[in-house]
Amino acid sequence: MGRRPAGAQPRRPAAAASDTAFYDAAAVAGGETLSRIASTATAISWGLANTLVAQVAVSRLLYAMARDRQLPSFLARVSVRNSVPTNAILLVAGLSVGLGVWMSTREDGVSLLGSLINMGALVAFVVLHVSVITHYVVRMRSTDYLSHLVAPLVGMAILIFVVINANVMAQTVGLVWLALGAVVLAALYAMGRGPSLPDLPVPERSV
Repeated sequence: MGRRPAGAQPRRPAAAASDTAFYDAAAVAGGETLSRIASTATAISWGLANTLVAQVAVSRLLYAMARDRQLPSFLARVSVRNSVPTNAILLVAGLSVGLGVWMSTREDGVSLLGSLINMGALVAFVVLHVSVITHYVVRMRSTDYLSHLVAPLVGMAILIFVVINANVMAQTVGLVWLALGAVVLAALYAMGRGPSLPDLPVPERSV
């Protein structure tokens, strides 16, 4: 009583299963061997390429922020031999490997990692919508309310709905990360090192 039939796959929560449906289907169709082959093929075909792109992009972002005195200066050091931000690359690589190893030890690691990544993007886009309203409606006094007020508010509503229904741990990490960013930003402004974009042209105010 209560035993699983031989060869049957263990049940997973619906949220976790939805993120690994392809691999679960491979396991059901061909067993653990086919599931591992599918996982390996996926990692080689696009996983490695995406990882390299993310590694380059994030390390350059950290380098640029450090160069503009938004992050510690050691991240702005560039290798004389290779002309790359070595410290930023090593930091991102270390964090990626550590997080990946930790997630691999959790049963819900794949779905949780996906939720954390999505949460970061969602929170960033919510802040982006707020910045659109702040820049155009508050600062520039734009009267194009459809583009600069209504559209951002609709986008924010959709994003916030997704955030509310996201993984609880992802919600916690996303909100903590947002609060930490706000604290760092306030500290930078207090030290006179607030971010600025002096090279951007200032648009004319709408009449």
